[in-house]
Amino acid sequence: MLHSMVSFMLVAAMTFVSGTSTYGQVVEGAQVQLEKQQPSLSVSPASTYPGDVIFVRSKEAQTVTLFSQSYPLQPSQGEYTRFIPIPFNAKPGSYQVQSADKKLSVSLTISPKKFEVDSITVSQKMNQMRQDTARINADQKKINAARAASAKSAYFDGPFKQPAIGKLTTPFGYQRVVNGVPANRHAAIDIANKTGTPIWASNHGKVVLADSLYLTGNTIIIDHGLNVFSIYAHMSKLEVKTGQEVKQGQVIGQMGTTGFSTGPHLHYGMLIGNTYVNPQPFFEASPFLWK
Repeated sequence: MLHSMVSFMLVAAMTFVSGTSTYGQVVEGAQVQLEKQQPSLSVSPASTYPGDVIFVRSKEAQTVTLFSQSYPLQPSQGEYTRFIPIPFNAKPGSYQVQSADKKLSVSLTISPKKFEVDSITVSQKMNQMRQDTARINADQKKINAARAASAKSAYFDGPFKQPAIGKLTTPFGYQRVVNGVPANRHAAIDIANKTGTPIWASNHGKVVLADSLYLTGNTIIIDHGLNVFSIYAHMSKLEVKTGQEVKQGQVIGQMGTTGFSTGPHLHYGMLIGNTYVNPQPFFEASPFLWK
């Protein structure tokens, strides 16, 4: 109906208005009217899965609610945005992403997804590494500090790229079982290849951590802006330093098997803040073009 009304106004302008100045004013007025009636809150993709992420955008400052939680949208390049992770335990169904004042609401569908089980066997000595909570907690403080703040504008505009060549040995979301005992969900992907295989930045960003950690070995975390981070773990060598800006495809390290690792591979994860999310949608398209 809106498009028909705008088309009628443009036709009327062409038929009855003489003079390019007046015609231009009518066209501009019609475009402004169309923009004003476009939705000021959008969610993409509109259909998603547990463990994935949505991108919320608005032309105005908003706080939105989802899963009974509030998410303030952040100003960025003339609009207000926020990436919101979908929890692994989110139940399939229809939801509403709603503004805090309840004046705006957008539908979101979460479809069911099955995650497989990944069982590994490690030596008793390696398994004991997971019990050293003091060292693990000390490293976690470093990781949390690195992801405590993010650039307000995105360093990236296009899709992300897989950060290394190799075999995908553990897909995202698999339930990890170590020596027969259920462990944390593997909320990243593992890419295996020989030691020394180049690892590159999956997109433009700034290195916020480049350090040797207890469980993840030689580790890099890159801030891509808008609270989006990528992590690269178990490397044999680091090629960048904390504070350094990197370009997509730039070599940042070499594949290895440092930390809690059974063989040379890259543990690659993407996070919204401190929450791991499925990297696949970022590989397939720029988040700004998700549908």
